[in-house]
Amino acid sequence: MEHSRNLAIILTVRRALVVLLVIVAAVFAYGSVLAYWADTMLLDTPTFMEAIEPVVNDDNARAQASSTISNAVMDVIDIRRITELVAPDFDIPAIDQLAADLDSLVREKVEAAVGTDTFGDLWLGEMRRWHIGLVGAVHADTDESVADGAEIRVALGPYLDLLIEQAESPLVRRLITSLVPDDIRQAQVVVFNAAPVADRLELLRLLERARPYLPWATAIALLLAFIAAPQARHALFGAGISFAVGGVIAGAVAAREAGRIEDLMHSTFSASKESAAHFTATLFEPLTTWIGYLALAGLSAMLVGAAVMFLLGPQRLHRVHA
Repeated sequence: MEHSRNLAIILTVRRALVVLLVIVAAVFAYGSVLAYWADTMLLDTPTFMEAIEPVVNDDNARAQASSTISNAVMDVIDIRRITELVAPDFDIPAIDQLAADLDSLVREKVEAAVGTDTFGDLWLGEMRRWHIGLVGAVHADTDESVADGAEIRVALGPYLDLLIEQAESPLVRRLITSLVPDDIRQAQVVVFNAAPVADRLELLRLLERARPYLPWATAIALLLAFIAAPQARHALFGAGISFAVGGVIAGAVAAREAGRIEDLMHSTFSASKESAAHFTATLFEPLTTWIGYLALAGLSAMLVGAAVMFLLGPQRLHRVHA
């Protein structure tokens, strides 16, 4: 009686250990997939640039950049404030008309400048610089290296020069030339400021450090599960369930993260749905595919384990009765 109770306790402990080990194996397996994806896709600069290029060329994103620069230029050359200081008795309706004409001119010329390949190259160059900095921060041995936001800055001087050249009113040209100081001309305006994945820096660092060990940890956990299992088919069935369920969870987490970044593309860059979707698809489609393959492997293992248990069950009962 005591011996039977001890055997039952040992069997229960072994089954619990198998459950724990197959869960740990699934966590390590999906962590391994995530680490490989981060290293080969997310932290690969050419892949990132391929993903971000449609956002750079997006009309909505360029329009936001144009609006930001235009507002900054108009703040610098506030005709109403300048004329109040220089000529307080100047005709107010004329000032209003002059300000309206200048605002229209500024927005027209800035929009044309922002639409050029030169501005696109500036944007792409800054995004490349930021991504290289992110990769360096992930691989850094200490926390001294941090990834700042991806800032796109432009100097106001060239846009002011463009207005001086294109302005039809001699008064506007004299006001801009004489009253806008050099320090304002050298000032820069932040057109965009975003950090699509920099807020996941600690997770990326953890994955990078664990990446070489995760496949081995997965294999060891599975091996121990098969050793601890009273019967190998039970371990196979349990591992299959863990990997299949883990695939559902990992897929949901990946979809949520892709949605977060896509929303960030909309809110920060004013990117269209098409360009934002291209950005997330380029980066996240391989991850979801690999997660799907691993979940499919788990489902297959679960079905094989269930089939083996079904086929061997009657034989075991027959041997017991015999």
